[in-house]
Amino acid sequence: MLEFGNLWVFLLLILFFICYKFCPEKRVAIYFPHFSMTKKLNSDFWLKFFIFTSILLALSNPYMKKEIIQTNKGDDIVLSIDSSGSMAQFNKFEFVKVAANDFIQKRKTDKIGLVVFGTNSFIASPLTENKKFVREILNKMYVGIAGQQTAILDSLVQSIRLLKNSKAKTKIIILLTDGVDNSSKVDLESVMKEIKKYKIKIYTIGVGGADEVNFNLLSYLAKNSGGEVFQALTPNDILPIYRKIDSLEKSKITHKLIYKEYLYIYPLLLAIVLLLVYVRRRV
Repeated sequence: MLEFGNLWVFLLLILFFICYKFCPEKRVAIYFPHFSMTKKLNSDFWLKFFIFTSILLALSNPYMKKEIIQTNKGDDIVLSIDSSGSMAQFNKFEFVKVAANDFIQKRKTDKIGLVVFGTNSFIASPLTENKKFVREILNKMYVGIAGQQTAILDSLVQSIRLLKNSKAKTKIIILLTDGVDNSSKVDLESVMKEIKKYKIKIYTIGVGGADEVNFNLLSYLAKNSGGEVFQALTPNDILPIYRKIDSLEKSKITHKLIYKEYLYIYPLLLAIVLLLVYVRRRV
């Protein structure tokens, strides 16, 4: 489809007609009869008109536009990972890193964000399609980086901050912890209100037995948001759980690419050729 960037420049044609009528040349043109190209032109008026019009056509910035629609499937996912002191037992945190890295690599068309929590919680990585960046940040995490205790609900607040402006059809938090919430400053009711408001699905993973992990809280978070709760009795169970979550439904993300081929060079070259013809005739 042919379009113009500056259609208004054609208004300058009015100046051409005004100038041609009221600004006559004082110099008489000398013609060369052997110059056959100019014999086809009836008068200087048309030559000047075509030169001026070609210049205006180039200035109008003509281009061919083509729209390409690309549709990819993808979710917006936040990995919320417990880094409290207890995650050092049985090397659990290192198992989580391996499993999370594997999960991130498999989610080719998703945006991934990262929240780490202990006594405090913080956003380690915003939602991004740059999986290498997220993995690099994850690999730099260590036990105790956010404190020794566990603030599960506070971590959800940080995760919601990443997802609340998301345009994805499916927004997911994958929460992993090996303990009970003993450090959060927010209450469960307030968190669930925000979860439902932004239609976020939570998948929870408890690492350990019922005497170590508050599965009542994890089940409540998952079931009331449309997610599921998983139990990893040993660190070796963490990887299979992340792989199971990898089968989550994917949403569609549409990208519109606009390809433009600029054509100003063609009328510009025509103007130059016609100008050379005009100069040759005036010599």
